[in-house]
Amino acid sequence: MKISEVSKEVGLSVPTIRYYCDLGMVPSVRRDVDDERIFDDEAVLWLQGIKFQRELGSPLSEIKAYIELSQKTGPTALKKRHDMLLAQYEKAQSDLAASTERLNRLDTKIKLEEKVIRGHRADSLSAARRFCS
Repeated sequence: MKISEVSKEVGLSVPTIRYYCDLGMVPSVRRDVDDERIFDDEAVLWLQGIKFQRELGSPLSEIKAYIELSQKTGPTALKKRHDMLLAQYEKAQSDLAASTERLNRLDTKIKLEEKVIRGHRADSLSAARRFCS
């Protein structure tokens, strides 16, 4: 599969895919006689995994470490991968709580604005309080 096809399938830009490949993060990518990258199904899976990890907010160094651990078997590699996943889970839980808090604050601000729009409340807050509340 060509890089442009992979880009559409995975939802990553061509330069981003090239960057990940250059960092050695797509172990199964190969090159043809013209030195162009050839992507197989495994390469697509690697890129989907990288995209997911980036969406979690993982730095490239951690993703690369996880990729390296994923290529190893045995109890030590398994334990390290598991520990990394637990840390990502905890961070995702924290991110969810922070996002929920922001959504609740937005909901309160929207309801206040709607009351003002409907004439049920005066728009009496200072500009800073209106902005911040």
